[in-house]
Amino acid sequence: MMGKVKTVAKWTYRTINFFIRQALLICIICSAAFTATASYLLYKAFVYGYGIYDGVQQLKNDQPEMSKYMEALLDSNPAFQIKHTYVPLDSISPYLRKAVIASEDAGFYFHPGFDVRAIAEAMDANQNAGRTKFGGSTITQQLAKNLFLSGERSFNRKFKELAYAVLMERELGKDRILELYLNYAQWGKDIFGCQEACLTYYKKSCSKLSVDQAINMAAILASPGKHHPGMRESRFMQQRRAVIYQNMFPKKDSLLVDSLRQLVAPPAVSTSAQGQSTGGGGNLPTTQNGL
Repeated sequence: MMGKVKTVAKWTYRTINFFIRQALLICIICSAAFTATASYLLYKAFVYGYGIYDGVQQLKNDQPEMSKYMEALLDSNPAFQIKHTYVPLDSISPYLRKAVIASEDAGFYFHPGFDVRAIAEAMDANQNAGRTKFGGSTITQQLAKNLFLSGERSFNRKFKELAYAVLMERELGKDRILELYLNYAQWGKDIFGCQEACLTYYKKSCSKLSVDQAINMAAILASPGKHHPGMRESRFMQQRRAVIYQNMFPKKDSLLVDSLRQLVAPPAVSTSAQGQSTGGGGNLPTTQNGL
């Protein structure tokens, strides 16, 4: 009897030991597979993230010869001639800076690279229109798309756009982002950068634009391939000019108004200069031609 009990106990022990060993082996294999997978994913994430980070870091002191969008145009048509001239921000008219912000991203100096409210408003407008007609991209997002990304519509591209935008806000700052945007934005079928656009349309440097000319320039950003500043009487230009002017010179004071006003505030006048001046006030400049 005792022999049978020992035999059963022996086989029970062996069976339990076998299953425990198998379970441990499976755990070890799963753990190794998980570790390898996690390591690979972390490596890919590092490469993915470092590529974005490195691209943004290079923009601190340098600017690419061409944006990704320009390269795409040349790839599709090697004979295409791109007109592009880069100028620093302090060589760009404050009127143009303000007009572009008023046109493309009124909350530019207040958001972290993306504007949730603008996105929600664009989604509502598109839903009412029954098609994708309006976008909620900020100036920073537009710059990220133009400099680094292709024109494909995918979740991955949108994620990259957002990642670039947030990182640029952190690493570059608002003024550098605005400088890059104004220099790589499309202002005509083959015209990139505000300096080249001003030389083409007004035969003058972008530092010498009037308020009215700056509004015209900003108005065409929404459709640079079909419109130019001289098309003042077109319905598109009239609507864009009206919106830009309203955003530039709103009636009520606010933080946004104060921020925009600083871009076109007259230079400070010393006490001695004030005594010699006969003109008085420091009002915001207005357009003589009207809207």
